[in-house]
Amino acid sequence: MQASQTLCFTKAGLAAGTTTTLTQTLVGGATANIFALRGKTYSAAALSNTATPTADWATGKAFLPILANQGSVFLVGFDHSGTLRVVQGNIVPLDTVTVPGAFLAAPQFGASGPAGSGTNDGDFCPVGYLVVQCGPTANNIVGWSFGTNNMSGVTGVTYTLDDVCGFIDRPSIT
Repeated sequence: MQASQTLCFTKAGLAAGTTTTLTQTLVGGATANIFALRGKTYSAAALSNTATPTADWATGKAFLPILANQGSVFLVGFDHSGTLRVVQGNIVPLDTVTVPGAFLAAPQFGASGPAGSGTNDGDFCPVGYLVVQCGPTANNIVGWSFGTNNMSGVTGVTYTLDDVCGFIDRPSIT
């Protein structure tokens, strides 16, 4: 028997909230996020200026800062209780010569299991991701950190949110 799927049935409509928060504009009249974890259905309330976590769900540690001329990706989703969870992918260098601020290679998503497991234990359903690019004018001393720094209006930082309905192999960086 094939394992059941982990999927989100609601288009997330992710958007930066105020300061360090996330908001959603659910599509099609939906009032909650409906998703399945290994075939069992769950729901989570729509995000409305919801505080973002300050620790990576997969590592249990603070998100790593992204310095000038670096970029990363953050997978956003819910666990079975409807709690917002975020997992940081790897940090990669950005182009500083040909197309300053552009990715030389796409960052990869991180593990999606709970803190310390390093695996996907089936209790995380992605609904979207955030791509962050810190260009040459971004802070190169403390950098930009998810859950700590604003998701808009930070000098030299570009943010791109995209919706997904499940696990994808790589983020879109164009």
